Amino acid sequence: GINAEYGGHSPLVEHCLRERQLARDVGVSKLLSRKEISSYPSLEGLTYRQLISQSRKRVKGISQDVNKYWEECKRLHIRTTNENQASRLEYQQKSWRLLDNPTVVSKLAEMIVNDRLHGTAGAAAKISSTIDSLIALQDETDDKSNS
Repeated sequence: GINAEYGGHSPLVEHCLRERQLARDVGVSKLLSRKEISSYPSLEGLTYRQLISQSRKRVKGISQDVNKYWEECKRLHIRTTNENQASRLEYQQKSWRLLDNPTVVSKLAEMIVNDRLHGTAGAAAKISSTIDSLIALQDETDDKSNS
């Protein structure tokens, strides 16, 4: 049976612990401990409510900063995309005008065929450089005729 000398301990807990052979002196400080407050916080310190309020304000501020950052990233991305699109469109238009010139087309075709037949090193770069040079020359010609 259960020992009648409980000494302020729960008889049910004591019985269960004895049955499972967890300890001989159940309820003694070995298995259970008590914490006592040795000192109270300063009265000048913040209350929990004030700490929580400050934390919420900090989180709100950080969230706003992060949202501003992402909005700025989005604006920068849109601006850069638009600038790149405009540059690409301008280059395409210049290329189309250049390719409207039969002499330029035949010279480029000759360069491409020569590259395919002889496999010259750096031919693709040379063709690209020639196209860029022709576009620049065409821009100069257009600027002179518009002046």
